Amino acid sequence: MNPETEPGLLFKDENQIAVLPLKPATPGHIQLFSAQPFTILEQVPNAVIETMAITANKLSTVLFDHLNCQGTNIIIENGIPAGQTSSRFSMHIIPRRENDGLNFQWNPLKLSEDDLNTIFLRLEEFTNQIIIQKEKSKIIQQEEKKTVLEYNQENYLLKQLRRMP
Repeated sequence: MNPETEPGLLFKDENQIAVLPLKPATPGHIQLFSAQPFTILEQVPNAVIETMAITANKLSTVLFDHLNCQGTNIIIENGIPAGQTSSRFSMHIIPRRENDGLNFQWNPLKLSEDDLNTIFLRLEEFTNQIIIQKEKSKIIQQEEKKTVLEYNQENYLLKQLRRMP
């Protein structure tokens, strides 16, 4: 599926393309694609993900307000095993109503305590690294802001000196 040639093109900008798919899950189903040909979530830059999440939120609001839906599912099918059928990353915004016939329920797995602990330990280390990287990024941004402020202050003082006779 090429979102740019879909007959139900709602809008397009530099980051995203919103379409009404030819085979919707429910009336009003919107599919939001990345404008650039990223295949999976991990390839999409954070700024694009942020923009698409905000747009999905706004589209969900539109569905509530103008199609009188009672809920929405916002779904990312990330990779073929997850049900992804498009070669481009996308989000589905699916309007929901009581008794609409859709069933996104699954039966939870029953894992042993050992399996749960093993999975937890394998993931904990990597999720902590994400937090550490995020904190480092914040510190770098703060230092850059401080440097800019110091430069502006010095620049201001130099300008004042130049004005003195």
